[in-house]
Amino acid sequence: MANEKVKQSLLNKARLDKFILVLTIPEGLKTKATNADRRTHHKSNSKANPDSIQFSIYGAIVPEVQIPSYNLPYAGQNLKVSTHARPAYSDVTVKFTVDNQFNNYWYVWNWLNMLNDERTSYYNVGDPTLTGGTLPDELMRDYQTDFTMYGLNEFNKNTVQFTYTKAFPVTLGQISYDHRDPGEMECQFTFSFSQMLVNLL
Repeated sequence: MANEKVKQSLLNKARLDKFILVLTIPEGLKTKATNADRRTHHKSNSKANPDSIQFSIYGAIVPEVQIPSYNLPYAGQNLKVSTHARPAYSDVTVKFTVDNQFNNYWYVWNWLNMLNDERTSYYNVGDPTLTGGTLPDELMRDYQTDFTMYGLNEFNKNTVQFTYTKAFPVTLGQISYDHRDPGEMECQFTFSFSQMLVNLL
């Protein structure tokens, strides 16, 4: 009936707080971790230890998808047609809680530092053989990787998968210390990517 309100089960609703973000390790950062580092969970300014990194994510954004239209003049009027083209995606900002060893913050910082070294101001993957004669796709593979975000249902099962291809960080947010605030330390980083793939699981 038109006036009858249909009561829908809460189990049919997607929740904002049900998601997991997974970051794979780019080849350039893998070369900065030795087997000894992985066994001892040791970190230093020149070594990255991807096995000990954890992100407590509390905010991420699925970007807007666009395929714009085009005004096609016809018979004194305009028809709307598709351009069949995708503009570049907007960067995505992820909010996270800094762990008590600053591993997750330092991990993103080291990734950015690999893109532009703080001392030499050039791209540095720690391998001198990569400075010359390397194909562009090989260079990108050293600092780009796929990020994957899973949307969960009410039973914490993966239901949808968003894959951001060829992703890499572009900014790392500030940290604000405050003697009057005993809360958890929060930060954020922003990453760029080439394509977003969506898959129902």
